Amino acid sequence: MELEQLKSGWNNISTPEKNITELKAMLSENRHPVLKGIRRQLTIEITGWSVFLLCYYTMFDGDQKPVYINLVLVASVMLSLLHNVWGYRLSKNLRPGETLLISLQHYLSKMKHYALISIFSRILFFTGLVFFFSYNVSFSATKYYALAAGMILVLVQVWMLSRIWSRRINMLELRISEF
Repeated sequence: MELEQLKSGWNNISTPEKNITELKAMLSENRHPVLKGIRRQLTIEITGWSVFLLCYYTMFDGDQKPVYINLVLVASVMLSLLHNVWGYRLSKNLRPGETLLISLQHYLSKMKHYALISIFSRILFFTGLVFFFSYNVSFSATKYYALAAGMILVLVQVWMLSRIWSRRINMLELRISEF
């Protein structure tokens, strides 16, 4: 009996009518909730890493390290930020195909490529940070343990990131195979 009540309640819900202008407004870049969240995260990350890059030279003794060490740090941070901007553009600019299936297949191939670069850029980012902060440090046993613990945390994060991307790709492949 409960299932029938649930079905009738579902069927009795009136769906709000939207005209074409309202639908187009909902799909615009500024009003899309996913894009808004990505933009917010991107803004926070760009602001935070920009402040870090402005301060690292004096706060973390960048002036006492060789130029190439500083360039590695700046390049790893910039690579991470550029990767995030690329992800935003990928989410924003979906390429329409002749059919929905073709569009999804194209999006899947772009997503696979983005996932691989996402994992690789995360590894490069952490490598650049570790390279910068461990340069010219005399390591004791405690510092080696701290470095090992940090590397384990990085490996766990990379493993979790690869699992997340794997689930997303598998979900999209499943949806495509259902067509």
